[in-house]
Formats: sequence, C-alpha cells, structure tokens
Amino acid sequence: MSQQVALQARPRVGSGKGEARALRREGRVPAIAYGTDLEPTALSVDALALYRAMRTDAGTNAILRLDIAGDSHLALAREIHRHPVKRHVLHVDFVTVNRNVKVTVDVPVRVEGDAPGVDEGGVTELILFALPVQVLPLEVPAEIVVDISSMQIGDVLRVADLDLPAGVEALEDPERTVVTIIVPHLDVAAGEPAGVAAAEAEGATEAEVQAAAEAGRQE
Repeated sequence: MSQQVALQARPRVGSGKGEARALRREGRVPAIAYGTDLEPTALSVDALALYRAMRTDAGTNAILRLDIAGDSHLALAREIHRHPVKRHVLHVDFVTVNRNVKVTVDVPVRVEGDAPGVDEGGVTELILFALPVQVLPLEVPAEIVVDISSMQIGDVLRVADLDLPAGVEALEDPERTVVTIIVPHLDVAAGEPAGVAAAEAEGATEAEVQAAAEAGRQE
C-alpha cells in the first residue's frame, strides 16, 4: 500500500512570469491544484520538500497529502515541467484524487532473477519499461517485478503473463511483449563475409580466417 507523503502548499495571489521567477528565487515551485473536490487553485510548494516527496520508492506516483491553507487533499503530481538543462522542477500540476476511486498511473517495470538463457549466451531485452495500470490511489505499487529465472533463449514474457498485485488492472495490450531473451547479434564489418566474423568470434587461427574469407568471396 502506498505511503502518504505530507506536502505543505501556499496559495498564490499573483500570476505571470514575474511572480513565478520571484517564487523560484525564494526556493519555491509555482503549481496549480485541481480535481473533483477542488476548483483550480494557484499555489506554490517548497522546492526541496517537493524533491523529497518525489524521491520515495513510489517516485512521481507518490500519494501526496497536500495541505492548502489548512485543507488537506490527496493528490498526485502530474504535468511536471523541468528545466531543460538543470532538470529542476519549474512548475507542477497537482490532481486531487478520491481514495475510493481508481486512478491511472504508469508503474515502472523491474526485471529480477537469473535467466538460464543468459547463462547460455542470450541477452535480456526489456521492452516495456513502465506498465499503465488502474488502481486505487493508496494501493499504487512502487514497481512491477518480473521474474525471468525460468526464461530460455527465445522466450517471451507478455503483459498477460505478469503476476500483478491484487486490485491492479493492466491497461496495456495483453499480448504486448514485456521482456524477452534474445540471441546477441554478431557485428559484421561492411563488405566482410559473415564466415570471417564467425571464424574470428570462435578464436580461429589466421589461416582459418583467411580460408573463411576466400570461401565467402566464392559464394
């Protein structure tokens, strides 16, 4: 179950770029909060407090207990605008949620386990890095863990194969590939016969490599 993170907010009285710059100089982030139980409200939050709130295991899916002038609202941080170079938050939208109504969030996917296919020379390829799900706000998982400990070369694990926590509904195509074990591609130099690359990869002698090259030219 998700942990609630307290975050104090201060209503904003002004507007425009000038006010936003002044707030950032004070170490605050301009924001707006809105939802079914809250009319759009301009506010600001402490930049460091916001950073810490989004550095929990839940990341940007952290359920915030947003305090606005004494009124508390459960909220998610959405539409997070960052500086293109420094990456600090310039503006954020807070969307209030109802603890009894499901929300849609993207949950990170993490692979764990040692696949036999990797021991045989295969490579783990994670295709789906985040899974869109529908879930109650206080039950948002921090991550979706995918166990690959039984996967061989060529095996594919799809969304339908995932073992999701109770109450979590995947919104992605059930046939979408999540992770697969592939055969690594052998890089072949342009114009070089494939037999040469194979011979070199197997540690052949110089004479054997030259023989492979000659065979390739005759094909």
